[in-house]
Amino acid sequence: MVRVRYAPSPTGHIHVGNARTAIFNYLFARHEGGTFIMRLDDTDLERSTEENIDSMLEDIRWLGLEWDEGFLKGGDLGPYRQSERKPLYDKYLQQLLNEGKAYRCFCTKDELEAEHRKAEAEHRIYRYSGACAHLSQEQIDNNLREGKPYAIRLRIPEQDVLVHDLIRGDVQFKSEEFDDFVIARQNGIPIYNFATVIDDALMKITHIIRAEEHLSNTPRQVFIYRALGFDVPQFAHVSLILAPDHSKLSKRHGAVSVGDYRFEGYLPEALVNYLVLLGWSPKDDREFFTMDELIREFTLDGIGKSGAVFDKKKLTWMNHMYMSRKSADDILTILKTDFANQYSEAFAGLPDEKVREAIDLIKGNAQVLPDIFRLARNIVQPDVIITDEKSQAVLASPEAKVVLQYLVEHFDAIPFGRGDEAMSAWVEDLRNQIPLPAKKLYHPIRVALFGTKDGPEIVKLFMALERNNIRDRLNKALTQ
Repeated sequence: MVRVRYAPSPTGHIHVGNARTAIFNYLFARHEGGTFIMRLDDTDLERSTEENIDSMLEDIRWLGLEWDEGFLKGGDLGPYRQSERKPLYDKYLQQLLNEGKAYRCFCTKDELEAEHRKAEAEHRIYRYSGACAHLSQEQIDNNLREGKPYAIRLRIPEQDVLVHDLIRGDVQFKSEEFDDFVIARQNGIPIYNFATVIDDALMKITHIIRAEEHLSNTPRQVFIYRALGFDVPQFAHVSLILAPDHSKLSKRHGAVSVGDYRFEGYLPEALVNYLVLLGWSPKDDREFFTMDELIREFTLDGIGKSGAVFDKKKLTWMNHMYMSRKSADDILTILKTDFANQYSEAFAGLPDEKVREAIDLIKGNAQVLPDIFRLARNIVQPDVIITDEKSQAVLASPEAKVVLQYLVEHFDAIPFGRGDEAMSAWVEDLRNQIPLPAKKLYHPIRVALFGTKDGPEIVKLFMALERNNIRDRLNKALTQ
């Protein structure tokens, strides 16, 4: 059975690259009927705060990625925090020492730096000299009695490493790239490569799906798997998410946390949909998927080798499309939960039904959730505020005066209360009564009723606003 894990280091917030890795693991597990495991790689105890952990888990759950086993869920193969697994690491370190597959390195920092300088001076790749690789037992015992600090190094055979990557194909690493590398520091804490191998092996992880920046770690991890006699899992290294100029993604290009996107007003389903399409291609040209559809369609062979460019404008457009399709009830609930202060300021004292109707009317014009407050204001309040210069210029045009004067003079002919079809027919007939191009005809009406030339359909505005309110707005616009 497929078993995958998401194993973040909770030293900060989850950014879009981390989130995409988690999503890919989740979708693969669900598609294969496997298990999605949450593990915390929290050996950096100083930065792995409970606050960071809570924030990270909240973001994962907000994205809809519920894990089957792991931190807070439990399971037979825990504990699921690296900080609680040191006895296991110590056990396997001792095993490697006993079998002669690893050794204690008593070299000082100064001695190692001298080796580095010598390699640089000789214009060669630095490899540890192996000064401690063949110490006698007597030498080791003497060093231990004297209390000399030591790291633990893994003995590496002189052989190339071939990694069979499910995305990149065969990737070969030359033997000269490796030396007897450290697997535990002088303070006894194992390095990442050692701890993660132990965790993945004991948790029976079958597939490791992660960012390509970890590809360079893979051959070292393979050496550790082999030294311990563990089966090597299958690897799939996903290309990085790039900025529009193909540089490394930074904050100014959109590399902010998932929580930031949440409170900017993006919907989780839009963010998930967008991130999945950064690097993964469906079999057709579809752009919009439900989570169930993604689970059904997602396979690793759909992931490309090239870096994917993050385009926040595309994400915002996708969010806009999701907003237009989402029910007003759902949007109302989110606004009350995630934007409680803004909601109170914008809709204080108004019944939910009135707010819900306003949301339903203008949700198709919103890019992100906070847009609702600005757009709904001119629906739920008695007056209209026009803030943009282009809309003000519309009302100042001679054509606007003609249109608004006609509506005021023929106000009693507007079919209020007679249904959508009657109102639609009346709005369509305006083109016969006032021979102007569509924009010059309808933009003044929308600005007068809604405050901006872009917004809900004219018919919907006439249906949503109260009759006397519409009369007042038309008269006010005519005098501006």
